[in-house]
Amino acid sequence: MARVAIELVDAGLVTARDGAVSPPSPGLALLDPVGLVTGREAAVQARLKPVFAFDRFWSDLTIDPLPRQVPEARSRADLAYRQLVALWAEVAQPDDEAILVAPGTMRPAELGLLAGIARAAGIPVAGYVDLAVAACAPLEACETVLHLDLQLHQAVLTELRGIDVLRRRRVEVAPRVGLRALQAAWAQLVSEAMVRRTRFDPLHQAAAEQQLYDKLPGWLQELADADSVDAEIEAGAGRFAVSLRREQFVFAAEAYYSQLSDLIQAARRAGEPVTIALSARAALLPTLAERCGAMNGAQVIALDEGAAALGALARSSVFSGADGDVLLAALERSSAPREGSVAPRSVRGQAPTHVIFAGRAHSIAGGPLMLGLAPADGRSLVLDGPAAGVSRSHCTLVEEGGRVQVRDHSRYGTYVNGERVSGSASLAAGDRLRVGTPGIVLELVAVG
Repeated sequence: MARVAIELVDAGLVTARDGAVSPPSPGLALLDPVGLVTGREAAVQARLKPVFAFDRFWSDLTIDPLPRQVPEARSRADLAYRQLVALWAEVAQPDDEAILVAPGTMRPAELGLLAGIARAAGIPVAGYVDLAVAACAPLEACETVLHLDLQLHQAVLTELRGIDVLRRRRVEVAPRVGLRALQAAWAQLVSEAMVRRTRFDPLHQAAAEQQLYDKLPGWLQELADADSVDAEIEAGAGRFAVSLRREQFVFAAEAYYSQLSDLIQAARRAGEPVTIALSARAALLPTLAERCGAMNGAQVIALDEGAAALGALARSSVFSGADGDVLLAALERSSAPREGSVAPRSVRGQAPTHVIFAGRAHSIAGGPLMLGLAPADGRSLVLDGPAAGVSRSHCTLVEEGGRVQVRDHSRYGTYVNGERVSGSASLAAGDRLRVGTPGIVLELVAVG
């Protein structure tokens, strides 16, 4: 008898069997009167038939009726049933058992409904386990681990602690900071750049829009190793392409990145060594791993696709089936936590010479540079535009003895790489300076 582990995250359900992981299957359905489809089959048609697309059944697993009725499904639970049956049929062999790996956002009532769905589908379940625990228990990591994942409509941060046994302590979410919002921001970036260069708007044609969304993951993967990517769309009128830099993708999603950084910082104890484990989805976001690694005392680990499913299989012996529908929120660790503090961030880069705002470089040298909505007299940089949470005279950049510091004067806070400044802080080229909350993000660079 073998076991199959299934990760139940709407951004991409995956199965693992015998060490092999299936391609992600989005928690998406097309409520098409011609025929209901779910998962990958639905994803390749979602932009072609947007009126039929529905993706809130795993994140809100209930028996509530669907917004559009189809003969094959009447409720959200029916859609989950259909997708789970399809996934099981792809990988399972006779006499196999399932380990269901659930995100920490799944409520007890939803877990009970999930158990009923599995029974109705004829899937023998050996046990249930928390996704973050299963993904992180095999890691050589600190005593405290923060697991960050992206669902379709929210980001989820799970705090895990333990020396011999890794236990889930709490789960925090950032609403509306999910994969859908990020994809929309990047699709708009590509569309606007393409319109400027070619006058072709891929978001105004269903087939081109579908192609854009299908290609986005590949472009993000390219940006992991390159400074820019060539985004190309084929349409009836020809082939259209535009080159985009990694920084443009980051800037387009900065409001979401800031919320992810704040989510992590709020879960940390000041000065405590911590391991930040990024799911494969979170690790794909350009520069997010580097931003997390810049936090003092933080070690960053990028997890592979299906890490939680594989982690659950590695602990297969703890699932006897005797616990019924109880979800395990703790597992024995494979490796002892690292002793002492995690090494601080790498040696910082050289002192910055300029701060980048609105695409222009402003020199730091020449005396204190005051930043804000309406800075006081003297050298100043006016942060105009939408700037909620920014003070009139917010902070000052000061160069002294070859070093650069930021001095905070605000009510709303000044942040360096996601960490709030207390009084003043040193700056290095490559740092990201966030002024206010939600505020404005500026880049620090060294020129010449």
